[in-house]
Amino acid sequence: MRFAGGLTAVLFGTAIVIEQVQIATALKPTEVSPIAQKITVRIDGAGTGSGIIIERQGNTYTILTNKHVVQEQGSYTVYAPDGKQYTFNHSQVQPFPGVDLAVFKFSSNQNYQVAEKGNSESLQLGTTIHVAGYPQGSSSISFLSGTISSREINPKEGYAFIYTVNAFPDMSGGPILDEQGKLVGIHGRVITRLDTNAVTVSGIPLKTYLSLAPSAKPPAITSPPVNSSTKFVLAKTLIGHSTKVIKSGYYSDIEGAVNSVAISPDGKTLASASQDKTIKIWNLITGQEISTLKGHSGSVNSVAISPDGRTLASASQDKTIKIWNLDTGQEISTLKGHSGSVNSVAISPDGRTLASGSDDKTIKIWNLTTGQETSTLNGYSEWVESVAISPDGRTLASGGGDNKIKIWNLTTGRLFRIFNGYFNVVYSVAFSPDSKTLASGIFYNSIEILNVGTGQEISTLKGHSNTVQSVAISPDGKTLASGSSDNTIKIWNLTTGQEISMLKGHSGNVNSVAFSPDGRTLASGSWDATIKIWRLSE
Repeated sequence: MRFAGGLTAVLFGTAIVIEQVQIATALKPTEVSPIAQKITVRIDGAGTGSGIIIERQGNTYTILTNKHVVQEQGSYTVYAPDGKQYTFNHSQVQPFPGVDLAVFKFSSNQNYQVAEKGNSESLQLGTTIHVAGYPQGSSSISFLSGTISSREINPKEGYAFIYTVNAFPDMSGGPILDEQGKLVGIHGRVITRLDTNAVTVSGIPLKTYLSLAPSAKPPAITSPPVNSSTKFVLAKTLIGHSTKVIKSGYYSDIEGAVNSVAISPDGKTLASASQDKTIKIWNLITGQEISTLKGHSGSVNSVAISPDGRTLASASQDKTIKIWNLDTGQEISTLKGHSGSVNSVAISPDGRTLASGSDDKTIKIWNLTTGQETSTLNGYSEWVESVAISPDGRTLASGGGDNKIKIWNLTTGRLFRIFNGYFNVVYSVAFSPDSKTLASGIFYNSIEILNVGTGQEISTLKGHSNTVQSVAISPDGKTLASGSSDNTIKIWNLTTGQEISMLKGHSGNVNSVAFSPDGRTLASGSWDATIKIWRLSE
């Protein structure tokens, strides 16, 4: 039995237990309006409309809007509820398939309110709803009320709600709130019939977004533009590897294509690995070639310099790793154990451990002092393309042909995290200086930014028009450089995910990028057989 005041009586034998029942009370429109104002943003730029603050993680906010609001190429500005402005680009928008919905992110230390999610399935015909948004040409929010008049069974682009609200243009992407001020839908479409002038206003249920959100890859984080007068400019072009063109059938390659570059800890020396089976050592300051290291019988795919600057490791298509004295150029030892091409090498911060990834689908861990193999890490179904050791020396990251990024405990060799879902080869992995963030270059033109500790994907950086071959993070952890098969290098603000600049100059794939210890120099190696040195200019 039910008593007045929301009490329910439950009979157990002769005992009556009275429990409090929560009864939802409808808020007045004047009480819902302030809620709408706190969760609604205005979008202006290549397209115009409104959006909803739908999620927050740390200082990163996710905005939900209609796809048609942000579908035009170009830049946009988000006006937050407190009037602050944040910018993003069309390339940083994540659309959802089959529905008129999209999300993007911005980063801010302001405390914005996130929409409280309601039950969109509870809305019946005649239910009161409220719609908010910024009308065209207005910087003031509009708040309108109406009722659900119809629900489409087979909605086009997700538009299942039809309601009696006289909405204005550009309110698309704004929230539909229920009588408790909870988000139940996304307003988006107003259609006027020319023959009768009848107006149909429709929106998308929140459930539609929630059903798609878990499977969606995180969009790039956006924030205010980087207001900096600094940029990298081309300082030198180093030519020394073979420029001979080799033809094979319909294809032609440059014999001296540069596969990898590495800069010494003192910032004075550069090493380059080439398809011509050699390693060249350069004076990074003057650009003069110091020496050529010969000994491999196949393409040299990767080079790494030890933290003390005395030792160089090189990985080759000849299935070996060679250890060199960087000062004298003399070979110290040859490490054998892989049964396929060795594609990548990395040295631990203490200089004692070497990791190598190979076409034989394994990663091997070596004692760099003795040259002995200490363990083999299995688990790949395809080749291993790239390995990186975290600056704290605890973690190994790897990527390759099985389209996954794997995180290992370097000491135990235990695989403790896998990032799935890239559907393409992972060509490069790089840690941030604090070891907490991992950047990866993907075959499908993108860069994934990952939180190593939590296993969360932070953002996806898009802008290259071809495979991202190499990524590197600056020593201060603020900047990311990416080299691509589109022959360009892009410089990104790692915190915001914004592209800062694009460096052009190579006439072939940019296979490798590396920062100097002070972050003021960037080296790039290319399929065009050159190394380019870029300096930070103010």
